[in-house]
Amino acid sequence: MTLVGRDDSLRVLADATSAAKVGQGSLVVVRADPGIGVTALLEAHLAAMRDSGLHLHRVPVLRPSGRTSLSAGTPDWDEPAVVVIDDLHHADDDTLLTLHGLAEEVYGRPLLVVAGRHRGVAPERFAALDRFAIVHDLAPLDDDAVSAMLQGPSPNAADAGGNPWLLSRIDDADRVAQVTSWAADLAGSDVGVLRCAALLGDAASVDDLAAVAAATPTDVLSAVGRMSARGLVDESGGEVRVRYPLVRDDIAAASTGLRGSVARALADRGAPAERVADHLVHAPVDPWTVDWLAARAHQLTSRATPAVARLLERAVAALLPGDPRLPELRVAWVEALLWSGRTEQARRVASEGLLADPDEPIRHRLLVVLGVIANGEFDAEAALAVWETERREGELPARLAALDAYAHLLAGDLEATQRAVARAGRAAGDDPLVEVYLCNVRAIGQCLLRDYAAAGDQLDRASVLLEVSAYDRAQWLMSRLLRAVLQNLEHDPAVTETIEQARPVARELGLGFLPWTHTIAAVTALNFGEWDRALAEVEDGLALPHQHGMAGPLHAVAATILLNRGDLPTARVHAELADEADLYGVAMFYESLMMVTRAVLAGVDGDLKRAVDIVRDVVDHDVGMRHDRSVAPVCVPLVRIAVAGGERDLARRLIDRMREWSDEDDSRIGYCTGLVDRDVDRLLAAAQDFADNSTPLAAAQAAQDAAVALAASGRSDAAKAAYQSAIDGFAAMAAHREIDRTAAHLRSYGVQLGASGPRGRPKHGWDSLTGAEVRVVELVAQGLTNREVAERLILSVRTVDSHVSRILRKLDCASRLELAVKYRDRS
Repeated sequence: MTLVGRDDSLRVLADATSAAKVGQGSLVVVRADPGIGVTALLEAHLAAMRDSGLHLHRVPVLRPSGRTSLSAGTPDWDEPAVVVIDDLHHADDDTLLTLHGLAEEVYGRPLLVVAGRHRGVAPERFAALDRFAIVHDLAPLDDDAVSAMLQGPSPNAADAGGNPWLLSRIDDADRVAQVTSWAADLAGSDVGVLRCAALLGDAASVDDLAAVAAATPTDVLSAVGRMSARGLVDESGGEVRVRYPLVRDDIAAASTGLRGSVARALADRGAPAERVADHLVHAPVDPWTVDWLAARAHQLTSRATPAVARLLERAVAALLPGDPRLPELRVAWVEALLWSGRTEQARRVASEGLLADPDEPIRHRLLVVLGVIANGEFDAEAALAVWETERREGELPARLAALDAYAHLLAGDLEATQRAVARAGRAAGDDPLVEVYLCNVRAIGQCLLRDYAAAGDQLDRASVLLEVSAYDRAQWLMSRLLRAVLQNLEHDPAVTETIEQARPVARELGLGFLPWTHTIAAVTALNFGEWDRALAEVEDGLALPHQHGMAGPLHAVAATILLNRGDLPTARVHAELADEADLYGVAMFYESLMMVTRAVLAGVDGDLKRAVDIVRDVVDHDVGMRHDRSVAPVCVPLVRIAVAGGERDLARRLIDRMREWSDEDDSRIGYCTGLVDRDVDRLLAAAQDFADNSTPLAAAQAAQDAAVALAASGRSDAAKAAYQSAIDGFAAMAAHREIDRTAAHLRSYGVQLGASGPRGRPKHGWDSLTGAEVRVVELVAQGLTNREVAERLILSVRTVDSHVSRILRKLDCASRLELAVKYRDRS
């Protein structure tokens, strides 16, 4: 590998050499941890000095004696000269005594002595020498130097901590063996403690290390002190970490045979079940493992990983039919499969388990798994069928009763939901998880009633219960997603953070949770004016194998954005696909959004009568999960259509509906009233309120309507100001159709901004890039691959591929390299 990132260090040595040439010699000590590159630096310096006219002397340190040519005193070196001694930490005392003498007299001679040593090894031996020397500490490589050394990004680079030796072997096929051998050589007799520290992971207590290594805490502390001096481990507050994650992981990979004994030692110390299981998944299943799992399986399942699921599967396979431990381990395996995202296998194994006619507690747990899967797929009919036999035989047990309430809610039967909630509440007893289910169900109902404060209280209670008394990944995710829905309804900017908290779990569990997450994110981005992000969420959601009813809302979001941007053919395609989509389960909450899209598209097509008929149908018939509540949030575009069609009475009916389920000071009521009454002051006030509440489309539309009203009354200057505000808002979202529509409408009143007025986003150049595309450019310029960009921005690889293709076209770049160069030049 080429020596990189050491220009400053080479300059220090070059400056010291220049001084030595004129009789001002010195002793330079270069210190660093193992692998940081002292030897490479000294070799590079010697290579640079070959044509300097100086005599070059290399002084090797012989091991194990530590003797050198300085052990017998100062050699008779020709001057001027550069003397290089590497591995000084291994040198004998005689060598150090000679260096002490040289350090006192070298200043007046044309002689440079450069010595390299490991920083932490026996520092007391070198304290006096360091006082006479120019001490230069060599640091790990920074990110730029790492990238240059590896000639691009590497997924493991960060784990090497800037250590050049580790970086030089990062892609070697036998890296694990090389790194383990290197670390073992440095650790010496302490290698056993090092292996245990690596196996224990990111941080290990001294007591845990002592138990696992079968040593006393005092012995472990001594070993840790020695290894810390050699740059292998760090210790702080009684916790020990292997310094480099790469070294930790490679040693652990080479030490799997110790996993079983580590697990037993941790179990004996009462370590959490998850921590013990982390080691057992790498060890053979023996009788002790089966016994331990049978006693602890219930502690592992709710937060299970795929590795834990495989461990339980292996334990089940190890038992003979009729073993009394088998039912508990089998149901734990099923639950682990569910919570680790392997739902199809969980469904199959649970169904097979029911055929064995297990005892009631086991049967109920298997039914709960099947019910969670059916509810998670938003398939209310399938969910209700799961426990139909149990219902016929008597009252449902608590958890099934709670699932029953949720299934009725998915079916849109709110009266049955209320009855099921009451039954589940009676059956709950001391089961806090049932209360979590009911909190989430109640929160949904209160959102429908637009009682957001009460819904928030229910979600707060669910969060506390999940943290303190119970845990269920699906209910945690449900609580997060409902919180995001609530925050979106209240225009709370924290909604984005909530969605990103939920997204990793949604990806792991899959089912309908993932398309719902994309839908919430898309609707949120639509409302906040982040339309490129909304379209990316739509694309990712529609790319899933199954949308579980969410295809309609996702297509409706895309149609809404593309309508406003003027891409009418594509908008129509999305609107048609939204109409054709099968709407069920949670997606029914978004039916009103789809109706609005249909009405707006009819208006754009010039069929105002059809648009108004759709609005009237929304007002007069059931739409969405709860008609009278679900119309209110989408009244603004419906009122605009009614007014445009001359149906002001219909518009007033919509406003009355809003008043029934909204506060009187709701900006939407003020806006719609101003629109119906042609009240410019109300429209301008609403535009400002919408802007303050991060609803940019509504803000731009209100300013647009105010501009038209002002122009119609002959107040052209005020109309221009409102016009400018509307255009600025539309331009930020690239709403080209609305920009053109506003300009055309106001020109009919003789109002225009002239040549200096705003324009839509250009088609080429840096200003043509959307916000999402700019973020992609920044990461591509850093050398990230499309997959790495996708992971960083939480997008699909296909979405990033599309972004990069558009960016290259807009910036007229032939390659990613040319794009990176242009970006850096521009920066």
